Amino acid sequence: MELTVDRIAVGGKAIGLDDSGRVTFVSGAVPTERVRVAVTKQSKRFAEAVVIEVLDPSPDRAIPPCPYVTGEPRCGGCDWQHITPDAQRRLRVAIVEDALRRIGKLDTTTIAITSGTPLPTQGYRTTVRMLVDNDGRLAYRQPQSHAPFRPDTCLVAHPAVNDLIQNARFHGAREVTVRVGAVTGDRMVEVSGRAADVPADVRVAKSVVKTGSRSADPPAAITERVGAVDLRVSAGAFFQSSHVGAEALVDAVRSALNDIEPDGILVDAYAGGGLFAATLGADWLAGGGSQVIAIESNPRAVADLRLNVPATAVQKVEADVEQWKPIPAKVIIADPARTGLEAGGVARLVSTGADRIVLISCDAGALGRDALLLTAAGYSLTECTVLDLFNHTSHVEVVSRFTKVSVPEQ
Repeated sequence: MELTVDRIAVGGKAIGLDDSGRVTFVSGAVPTERVRVAVTKQSKRFAEAVVIEVLDPSPDRAIPPCPYVTGEPRCGGCDWQHITPDAQRRLRVAIVEDALRRIGKLDTTTIAITSGTPLPTQGYRTTVRMLVDNDGRLAYRQPQSHAPFRPDTCLVAHPAVNDLIQNARFHGAREVTVRVGAVTGDRMVEVSGRAADVPADVRVAKSVVKTGSRSADPPAAITERVGAVDLRVSAGAFFQSSHVGAEALVDAVRSALNDIEPDGILVDAYAGGGLFAATLGADWLAGGGSQVIAIESNPRAVADLRLNVPATAVQKVEADVEQWKPIPAKVIIADPARTGLEAGGVARLVSTGADRIVLISCDAGALGRDALLLTAAGYSLTECTVLDLFNHTSHVEVVSRFTKVSVPEQ
């Protein structure tokens, strides 16, 4: 069928109405375009479809810079390569605005929702998770499939990652997570299954079966540099997918705190290996702040945290945020998993009475839900910075500034 798409949805698909007025989510389209689509899924309420012909293209449409996103077989990553980089930035802001308005029930005209500093669109990813094909080569998944697609090179991968994609063999492994240090040159792979023929300079770690598992042996690790700070990143511990993205996050959070006097306690919730505690926490203490409390539940990340942030004025708490006993604090930086803070996390954080909560969200829907909870708890959302940590994809990363304005009703 033919339809016109007019906006973008959370998740990156464009939205149009078919002839009966049914909402249709369209992969491969750009808002304002008239397209011919093939329906892939449907119900009475909505349908899903893919573009098979662009009848009236948008000026924001681009020729994909990667040859592997079209044709058959093709790579299942980078769902927005058909959109110009400038338009991608506008659409990510639109996705965040839509989520805050629809899910968060907020008047978004009172919130400054802006894009951060543009980040590289190629060669930026220092961490990728890939399949291993029958030849031992690294491969991505095909669209909507677990079938492998083996690229000769990857447009968005760091050169050190691409070297492994092109040249390494991992016979016997099922999946491999590749992680490199962009500045240090360290290379590490975390493998599911056994792995033979791994290059000698690559550190190898077995996949962690579940979060919280421990090993008698120290895990393999790399060193990543963020600004002037070196951070150990162990296998099984979370870190951002690029060092430039990590630096952009630190800068955005610093900006969200630029009007706060460092004269109390700063809490780094979901601290990971200490990205914010080691950078902004150090700034806080140097400015006169009394203490930093870093909370993290993953044992491997906690081990990194203790090494990366040795200062005694930084208290390291190995616990789930939802189980932590709150104490009075002035500022909270919270970087939860994709599902967001949810009710348990919000309850713990607002119990500190913090004047400012800076929330990092990697899912627009989760941001909308958390914003609804935080505003009900007496906080006002005044500013969101949308970062391009995953260029050529619809994924968003948002730094949001919440300021306490009232005491919540009991």
